[in-house]
Amino acid sequence: MDLQAGWAGTWQDFFQTTKASFVQSLVTFYNNLEWTQELDPTQRFAWEIEYDLMLATLRYAIAETKTAPEKCWIAFEQELIGEGGKRAADINLVTPAGELFVIEFKHKTEASEHEILRANSDLQTMLRYHSESIHLVGYGFLVLTKPDAKTFQHPHVVCEIAVNGLAPKLACQIITSLNKPDSYDALCWEKGEFYRQPSILHGTAQVFFDAKIPTLKTSASENIEEARKALLELYQYAKQKQQRYIVVVHGRPGAGKTLLGVSAVAEISRSDSAKKSEPILLSGNAPLVQVLQHTLDYYGKCKSAHDAKKVIDGRIMIQDLHIFKKQIKGALTSRKETFVVFDEAQRAWDKASPRDSQSLSELMLFCNWLSSQPFGVLVLLVGDGQAIHRNEMQLEQMLTDLDHSVRAQNGNIIAIMPSLHAKKMRLIKPIERDVFNLKTPIRQSYTECLDKWIEAVLSNNSVLASDVALNIQSDYPLRVTQSKGLAECYTSELQNTLHEGNRKPDAFRSGWLMSSRGGKFIEEVQKDKFKPGKHIGPWYVEPPKSKNSCCQFNTACTEFSCQGLELSLALFNWGQDLLYRDEQLIFAKEKSYRRQYDHYTEGSYRVLLSRGRSGLVIKCDDNETFTYLKSCGMKEL
Repeated sequence: MDLQAGWAGTWQDFFQTTKASFVQSLVTFYNNLEWTQELDPTQRFAWEIEYDLMLATLRYAIAETKTAPEKCWIAFEQELIGEGGKRAADINLVTPAGELFVIEFKHKTEASEHEILRANSDLQTMLRYHSESIHLVGYGFLVLTKPDAKTFQHPHVVCEIAVNGLAPKLACQIITSLNKPDSYDALCWEKGEFYRQPSILHGTAQVFFDAKIPTLKTSASENIEEARKALLELYQYAKQKQQRYIVVVHGRPGAGKTLLGVSAVAEISRSDSAKKSEPILLSGNAPLVQVLQHTLDYYGKCKSAHDAKKVIDGRIMIQDLHIFKKQIKGALTSRKETFVVFDEAQRAWDKASPRDSQSLSELMLFCNWLSSQPFGVLVLLVGDGQAIHRNEMQLEQMLTDLDHSVRAQNGNIIAIMPSLHAKKMRLIKPIERDVFNLKTPIRQSYTECLDKWIEAVLSNNSVLASDVALNIQSDYPLRVTQSKGLAECYTSELQNTLHEGNRKPDAFRSGWLMSSRGGKFIEEVQKDKFKPGKHIGPWYVEPPKSKNSCCQFNTACTEFSCQGLELSLALFNWGQDLLYRDEQLIFAKEKSYRRQYDHYTEGSYRVLLSRGRSGLVIKCDDNETFTYLKSCGMKEL
């Protein structure tokens, strides 16, 4: 069981616990957490207030409803597993009616925006990622305990103000819940587990060091689990029957394509029946490769000796595509891998050797290589709308090239793909498997709305963008400013409110992004990869206090060094290459701001705007564009 709490039990247990015993239990729990700082005396005082207020409120509710207190559950200071150093709200309270109350206390007269966001985040996290809470009805409360506190309005969080040692709104809602018919055994709640899908970095660390495949019990993760199972079964079948397969796995940004590929490679490498398979994940995204390899290096050094036998040297299984490509260009038989994952395959080049007008495409080269193997599975992980560089194919072009490349093998390769791609094949008849279409984002429930917002912004539809923003602002802050300092201050305050310690592999990461053609801003992380302290790996991986960390705000990533990666909160410096003029976004005319094709600029902004897992802050110096972004529903800092 993953659940850990400072104090947990039935309401009857709580009634029988003294304040001194209760507080000491929380102190001991707090001190044993590896990510916490020294306990502030004000925290002990806050726990004493919580004890008194909740004791009075629950006793009042029980007296009004005559409910048996041993049928209700309450947990204080529960740790959120997979949140990188963070506790849930102060209290999680469960009733027999199948209702969850997530309650945060603040001994203040006014709640900050960050504290309200934290309270809502805790509620949504429980309802989405805690196995016993997923099917419950949830209520969020932020209780202000000082006299004369100010109220606030929020769609998901109730502003509660303590009155005469009681929480009146909370008590009323609890009484309503207790008067409903019993439909849930509240004592089962503590047996729940967290299935929070981690970031790609934390997920990779888990896969290789803990032999643990991250799972999330939602429709999104079930899709991933089914796709991974299908890939593993296909590999065993290919080996048994000496067949060659090419599999297209489609997924929108945030659907978990890369994590699927990493976990499939790791799982095959552990299989006794596949020890000689040498599975490998390839990416033409060099920064992604560097970051994943640095993740394995960094956290590998943090592992104790007794874990050594669990560790797989993932660095040899995550490699740069160009090295692999160079070797098979020299000789198709130079590489013997039998399970190869090609990440971001829609970015495949139309020519494997750009300077050679007669060069094969990368996909044709890869199909020729697979055809020469005795058996094997080549997995193409693809998305769309994010072409950002010359020679890269967009998805439609890539599918056309794949059609020709597989046909050229004269039946030596069997293609498998989702129906949305299969129907576009003209020369081959692939096997249709919709299990390989990852349709649902795993990052957050509102990712789909974020995608709609980005498309509306880039399509000059401020009305739609504003409407969409209203639906996600309470969960996913969209902020705009013309001040770098204000952006960084907002981010630091949010980080401090949401997380403590911030040292785990899935810690809160915030950092600057910028367009490669957007003009001057701050130093680019990847400008000189050999410069000490500026390497992309440390920027993403190392703790926030490290001088190399993105959280220091002294360097920025461009679209080339952030595609396929993400931050908890993304700060984006809107550049001079895409500006709002005459009621539409236009591409800059100056040569220094132009890319080879306009859709590369659009693709770059689509990448840059979608890198934040938990929020987006844009700094925009151009007044007209700044005004346009506000009209798209962004709130000014």
